[in-house]
Amino acid sequence: MEEKRKLDCSLAVEYPQYCTPVGIAASEHCKEKHKGGAKRFVGVDLSKQSCYMCIINPEGRIVLHEKFSLRSTRRDNLYEALEEGDLVLMEASTGTFNIARAMNKRPGVVACVVNPHSTRINETKKKTDKEDSLFLARLVFRTPVEELKLVSIPSDQEMADRDTVSHYRKIDEVHTQMVNRVHALFLDKGFPEVGKAHNLHTKVGRACAIEACFGTNRTHASAKHIAKELSKELTLLEELQESGKKQLARIVMQDERTATLLGSIPGVGLKTMASFIAFVGDVSRFSNAKQLSAYCGLVPRVYQSGQKDAARRITKEGQAALREYLIESVFAMTKTRFDFPLKHKFDELRQRMGVRKAAVAIGRKLVVMIYSMLRNGTLFTVEDEMDRQQVAVYQARKRLPIIGRYNKIRKSCKGYTKMVNLTNSMKVNELGIIKFLNQGA
Repeated sequence: MEEKRKLDCSLAVEYPQYCTPVGIAASEHCKEKHKGGAKRFVGVDLSKQSCYMCIINPEGRIVLHEKFSLRSTRRDNLYEALEEGDLVLMEASTGTFNIARAMNKRPGVVACVVNPHSTRINETKKKTDKEDSLFLARLVFRTPVEELKLVSIPSDQEMADRDTVSHYRKIDEVHTQMVNRVHALFLDKGFPEVGKAHNLHTKVGRACAIEACFGTNRTHASAKHIAKELSKELTLLEELQESGKKQLARIVMQDERTATLLGSIPGVGLKTMASFIAFVGDVSRFSNAKQLSAYCGLVPRVYQSGQKDAARRITKEGQAALREYLIESVFAMTKTRFDFPLKHKFDELRQRMGVRKAAVAIGRKLVVMIYSMLRNGTLFTVEDEMDRQQVAVYQARKRLPIIGRYNKIRKSCKGYTKMVNLTNSMKVNELGIIKFLNQGA
């Protein structure tokens, strides 16, 4: 007999093992909002400026199948077509979450967002928005909500935090591109040493490089003018980066528990903590660490054809900012002065597969470790007593931009004492992933 999963001991409801936490939560929400069950089943397929809505009644008959505009001035027509008792299903795409939140605010309406990889829409030969909306309506009509591979709908605050992290990540990208342009300009004019002799990431370093290389030489007058213009743009971007650090610090301070746990890991800084809080939030919406790794895009693509079953490069799905900062944390971890199992594992993999692949592999192991720490409420620790002392010294000296020392977050966390006591009763394996003494994590 198939294993069952209980959502709450106080509820006499059992769910199949394959049901996800998000699906179970959505099912409970539907029972609260639809006392007598859903009256209509709605499928919505979105495009950029319009969408198709298909509504099926409890007998399985189509009662509405129309096209609606998504323009801000006409979007209310879409919401007004809904009635109390409607159960809506949409695929995750750009703009889906905003529409889903607006639908959920209407009385008696429950809107769910499904993972597009869990449906068979992309496999159908006849693919139009109208047919897709019908497919989604039939899918939610014949499938219990808890069995759908649903995606958690972020709140308004979570969406604002995600926009903030993504925005300042783009600024960092543009800043790096501009620095590369400045370096390429010096290289083109015969000054390849400028990158090591001067710090082009700072205003003072760029000014010194321009005067040292171009000076008053009239042959480089044009290049000097271009370098100064690029330096002005970089200065503006650096001011925005400083502003971004304050915004990221605000996100981190919203969740002191997660910040305390993540900050205890060597190499994990402000950007990784902010992106994890913004894009992941509560890890309990993932059934296991493998799902979280897939959400971060750090699992390999699987190619299957006949008897061939091969794993390829990582999927790179999910949020690029979260994945990028996790990999940056791995490189920052390798620069710490003390040794611990995860850092030792990186050095081992680097000799075998190269730096980039090793960083991705350790990035996934880091995600698994973070999942275990957040679910159990345990701090980063190592098994050797001498290494523990080095970790403690590192945490005492660790500083985060704007926030200050890591101890500031740790002392403000109300559950820190409980975390310490629980961590001291744990043991670790060779990768530093925490496990209970009596039961596996």
